[in-house]
Amino acid sequence: MMFRSLTLLVVLFVAGVCLADDFMGLPIEDRAKKDERPLPSFLFGGGASLDYYLKTFDGSVGVDAEYRLHKNHSLGVFGTVPFAAEFLEAGIDWHWYFLGSLMRSGHDDFLKFAVSGFYLDHEDGSHFSPVVSFGYGRDILFFEKGSIAGRLEFFGSYVIGEPVEKENEHLPIVEPVRFFLYLKFSVLFF
Repeated sequence: MMFRSLTLLVVLFVAGVCLADDFMGLPIEDRAKKDERPLPSFLFGGGASLDYYLKTFDGSVGVDAEYRLHKNHSLGVFGTVPFAAEFLEAGIDWHWYFLGSLMRSGHDDFLKFAVSGFYLDHEDGSHFSPVVSFGYGRDILFFEKGSIAGRLEFFGSYVIGEPVEKENEHLPIVEPVRFFLYLKFSVLFF
């Protein structure tokens, strides 16, 4: 009886070691095979975001294109069109990847800094307002051998120039807004 339970423990131990990527911090598997696939240098795609400003939610759709300068840095362009507001946004963003490796661990965490512009259409004419954004995001590789990734971002934007205006639903006034919060999900191809 003791021999059977000992044999079962040894079999389970060997099976566990065979299924593990490392054992006590020592690599069992050849890492070169996992790292053969390089980081994508160019990503493009689009997505949707949930926007919060003036105590209300709005949605928007956007497009993204990004070039990976280094394993920790990328530079991209983006454009956004909200559903309800009367403005368009276009700009450039820089991502600093500080945690993870997209091709090895399946995710990359980054900090985002963006400079963009709102093209506003007011009653007194059109305005172009500069905007700065800062936030956190994560790229997620859906499939190990696929060429598609997801991106989840949470960031805030501040309008430096002419504010976005929105009519108050309860009072006959127009309220200006300068600060926006976004929760964005994109699908990127490479």
